[in-house]
Amino acid sequence: MSSSIPWDKVKALSFDIYGTLIDWENGIADAARSTALGPYLPKDHKQLLLAIEYHDTTVQKEHPTMQQSQVIAEGLRRYAKELQIVEDGKLTQDQVEAACKQYGASIPSYAAFPDTVAAMQRLGQRFKLMPLSNVDRASFSKTLAGPLKGVHFDAIYTAEDIGSYKPDLRNFHYLLEHIKTDFGLEKEQLCHVAQSLFHDHRPAKEMGIQSVWVDRKGVMGAKGSTEGVDFGYKFKVDTLAELADIVDKALS
Repeated sequence: MSSSIPWDKVKALSFDIYGTLIDWENGIADAARSTALGPYLPKDHKQLLLAIEYHDTTVQKEHPTMQQSQVIAEGLRRYAKELQIVEDGKLTQDQVEAACKQYGASIPSYAAFPDTVAAMQRLGQRFKLMPLSNVDRASFSKTLAGPLKGVHFDAIYTAEDIGSYKPDLRNFHYLLEHIKTDFGLEKEQLCHVAQSLFHDHRPAKEMGIQSVWVDRKGVMGAKGSTEGVDFGYKFKVDTLAELADIVDKALS
């Protein structure tokens, strides 16, 4: 498995953060349910996540420079409209607005997966590390100080910096340009590590960037076939700890 990537030639790892390092799906579901909208949202976890994903992706496409905290707030606002929460007299518009504001500010509270911090510290001993994240810098900085405390990144690249959201190829062009200018590294020296097939692995394949799929068994970002031949990832792991073990074995 480890031989599918020449680890001795890799100098940097780029990461999707929310969904790969941070438990995005349980984070957003819990945050949405904790608002005043909670009692009126679907009980089914998958149904809720797919509805949220649909609205968030639509908002990102319409407003590529909007910060992610505002994107998810607007996505929930649109979902409340779809569910006719106000129209049916369940909540007032002011209550919906307060719920969406609360929800938009919740990103830094999402927990890291249990293996994340220790694995990232191990990988950081061997590679330059950088996020390629759709989440805005303010939310990300709070995540770094909270659930990702102890993880060091050598550079930070966000959708806010780039002006577009993954899976837009502009984000991956930005990544390649910046590892060159910031670290003097070429594409062949980079490996992208991510959970989302839709947001990360499909565009990484189009850009010719080698990648590793961290399969967190999520609902979101899994559009289309999950065959590696379609998405281009070199291999699949279930945790970042498993990836760190593979790297250590390959380079020991």
